[in-house]
Amino acid sequence: MDTLFRAPVAAPDFRLVETLLLGSGALAPALSAARDRLCADLLAKSVTPVLCESWEELQALNARHRNSWFELLPKPASAPAFWLGLVDGEGEVVATHAAVLVDCTSAPFGARLNNLAIFHAPGAAPEEEWAFCASEAAHDTAGTVAWIVAGWTRPDWRGAGLFHRLGALVRLVATARWNPKWVVGLVDPDTVPVWQGRGAGRRRLEKRPGILYHQNGVGRLPLHFMRWSRPAVMLDLGVSV
Repeated sequence: MDTLFRAPVAAPDFRLVETLLLGSGALAPALSAARDRLCADLLAKSVTPVLCESWEELQALNARHRNSWFELLPKPASAPAFWLGLVDGEGEVVATHAAVLVDCTSAPFGARLNNLAIFHAPGAAPEEEWAFCASEAAHDTAGTVAWIVAGWTRPDWRGAGLFHRLGALVRLVATARWNPKWVVGLVDPDTVPVWQGRGAGRRRLEKRPGILYHQNGVGRLPLHFMRWSRPAVMLDLGVSV
C-alpha cells in the first residue's frame, strides 16, 4: 500500500486506519486483511481513512458543514464512541461515519429509543424531546449494539464511491473494538435510496419509518430502522466465522 495516495494528516487526534491494531484473537488477521482491502480502495480514490476519538471534533466538523449535513443526533456524553473520516489531498475531511456503543442487555434498542436513553443520559433530555418506536426489529435488538451515525459525504465528493466503503470500514472497526451482536442505524427517508443501492451489504432496512423522534431545535424526524447481525457484518467483510 506504500505506493498509494496519502493525504497530509496533521490533526493530532487523527490516526491512520490502515495502522490500527485490530485485536489479537483468531479473527484479527482476517479483519486486518479486510481493513487493508478497504483502505487500499479508498487510498486509490485519493482519500486517506483516519480514526478520531474526539466527539467534539465531529460536532465542530458538522457545524462547519451544516449547509450539506443534518445536525448530528445526540448521544450520552459517557457513551463510548469514535468516528472515521476520509481526508483529501488538502488535508480536509470530506466524508464521515461514526459509531456509538449502546448497551441493550437490560432493555432492547427500541425501548431505549422510547425513553431517549440512546440520545441522553438519564434525566438529561430536553423537555421538548420525545421518541416513539413502533419497529418490531428495534424492539428485538438486544445485547451489545454498535449504533452507526453521522454518515456524510461533502457534496463535491458524492458519487465517488466513498459512502459504502467507509460504512463497511466503520462496521469493521466497531466489530474489532466492541464485538457487538448487532450493528444498527436510523435512516431518514431522503437517505433510504442510498442504502438500497449496491454496496449496502447484508443489512435489513425497514420499508416504513417505524420511528418518530422529536429532536430539540430540529423538529420531528421520521426514521427507518436498519440493522446488521454480527454474521452479516463478517460476511460483508469476507471474514469466515
